[in-house]
Amino acid sequence: MSLPRTFNPDPAAQPYRADPASAHRVKFDARVDFTNGGYVEAKDFLLDIQGDSINPERLAEMIVSAMNLLRAGPVTITAMRVVRRGEHQDG
Repeated sequence: MSLPRTFNPDPAAQPYRADPASAHRVKFDARVDFTNGGYVEAKDFLLDIQGDSINPERLAEMIVSAMNLLRAGPVTITAMRVVRRGEHQDG
């Protein structure tokens, strides 16, 4: 998979639900541009995932949902990797 890539998340996508018991998380860098101007960036952000993989389109939807970003427009993912819980610094 080649990054960066930009996605337009489906507003009707399944909402993100954190799962503190998940064995894996996705660690990513991203930028969300808003439809009314401005943007927010995430660096080394972590989200719980089901299983040991995730596609970038679903990650874009999860970012918008997890952060409850109203007026979210395009999401550009510049880096992402799946890590096992405990293999990263999050404390």
